[in-house]
Amino acid sequence: MRLAFMSSVCPKMTLAELLDVGRKYGYEGIEFRPEWQHGHGVELAATTEQRREIAKQLREGGLVPCCIAPGVKFCHDEQAKRDEDLAKLTQYVDLSAEIGIMHIRVFGDPIPNVGDGTRQRNYKIQSDYLAQAAERAAHAGVQLVLETHMNFRALDAAEVLFLAGYPSELWINWHLGHCLRHGEDVDEAYRHVKGRVGHVHWNITEEQVEKVHLHRQFELLGGEGYDGYCSVEVINPPDSLKALEDHAAAWQELTV
Repeated sequence: MRLAFMSSVCPKMTLAELLDVGRKYGYEGIEFRPEWQHGHGVELAATTEQRREIAKQLREGGLVPCCIAPGVKFCHDEQAKRDEDLAKLTQYVDLSAEIGIMHIRVFGDPIPNVGDGTRQRNYKIQSDYLAQAAERAAHAGVQLVLETHMNFRALDAAEVLFLAGYPSELWINWHLGHCLRHGEDVDEAYRHVKGRVGHVHWNITEEQVEKVHLHRQFELLGGEGYDGYCSVEVINPPDSLKALEDHAAAWQELTV
């Protein structure tokens, strides 16, 4: 397993600055949060020349661009919104292929929870769109990772992947904190995501994510040979450098 961090930890830093501090604190990967006016410049609006320069900086920067995390989702009730996000995701696939980013995070929440088959119907809608997106990603050499986020639990992610037919370009971004908050303990969540985790979000600042849970998560992933990135997601901390340093230290404790 390899340690990474999201640009939301250091939102004002330029790409060069992110690469510098990542190397300083022993990180191996960098994840970009677009659409939030961060300083890295990895955005759909980047010109061809800017994309070339970003790719060059990343090749020479010592950190792997492991993921980009836009706000794309296919749980919308309105087909027009789903179609709009599919078009946007296609643009992110192209951007990721140009720059060399491994994964694109997508959301699955909020999932309806009012009975009468609404949840199952939403699974099917999401799986249809994600299957289409995964086909486009396959041509570009990029993988999608569906995040366990808010009320979209590990169980829900597993159902969507099953209905999509487990395309080789569709994996799970396992953010344990959200599973815990919605009633799945670490072992229960793992049963649903086992063998399909392509990326991980984690942090030590969420009240309900005690280190014991994270240690168990990393133990389970390590046991199956997971060799992907575990990306620190802290949003706008008061001290970015301290957040990076603290999480790098916690990583050493949690992965012993």
